[in-house]
Amino acid sequence: MKLTVLMDNHTEIDVYYLGEPAVSYWLETEGKAFLFDTGYSHAFLQNADAMGLDVTKAEAILLSHSHNDHTGGLKPLLERHFPQKPRLIAHPDALLPHTDHGMDIGCPLAQAELAEKTALLLTAEPVWLSEKLVWLGEIPRIHSFEQPYAIGTVEREGQETADFMQDDTALVYCGKEGLFVITGCSHAGICNILSYAKQVTGVEKIHAVLGGFHLFDVDERALETISFLEKENIPILYPCHCTSFEVRAALHQKCPVQEVGVGLELEWE
Repeated sequence: MKLTVLMDNHTEIDVYYLGEPAVSYWLETEGKAFLFDTGYSHAFLQNADAMGLDVTKAEAILLSHSHNDHTGGLKPLLERHFPQKPRLIAHPDALLPHTDHGMDIGCPLAQAELAEKTALLLTAEPVWLSEKLVWLGEIPRIHSFEQPYAIGTVEREGQETADFMQDDTALVYCGKEGLFVITGCSHAGICNILSYAKQVTGVEKIHAVLGGFHLFDVDERALETISFLEKENIPILYPCHCTSFEVRAALHQKCPVQEVGVGLELEWE
């Protein structure tokens, strides 16, 4: 598998791509290509063009969750000419209205419009995209130190309720040395995600993790997470996006942390 970072809060040195507080990854495996999240704006497309990557060749567009720093680029993306309707895979909650303090923080395109422009698959179940790559679907919340907490509200059938981000998910690549887990924001909890990745794939060894951990303070949750990751003995960690420097520094004391930026390319067998 080859992974290219199309969008992150930071950029690689001396490559001069655009960065924004958002996420987008391009994955190539087993003769197929996939787009995981679409950043906050058109900027990930500008980066992809500069890298010589044709996003219209994606086998599927995959969403990690609803928030607009992961779905905001869908509109300019779908204005491009695809040879056929692209597949779009997301949790059923991902395309519902999401708000926080009166602000719309959800997907900029309504479900009906996306159903017209894409071959839409809404599911909470895992979806195997290839022999080695799986989109996990809804993540069970099993670790007591990663209790769900609400971010704003979600609207279902006209009723607003606290949004515990049940739509948050991740990708897992089954490589020769173990699992490579790719997250968006890890609202479900990075440790919950890793445990479910093992359950879905039947593979116990996690070789690498890349993505947002949604940890900002070195509090009890962060310390428990660091302890969990240390016990997992994961060789390579790439915390980025919504992972603060303070948390990454604390994590680095126990588990070596790698830098992430737009333009980063990783290859795994």
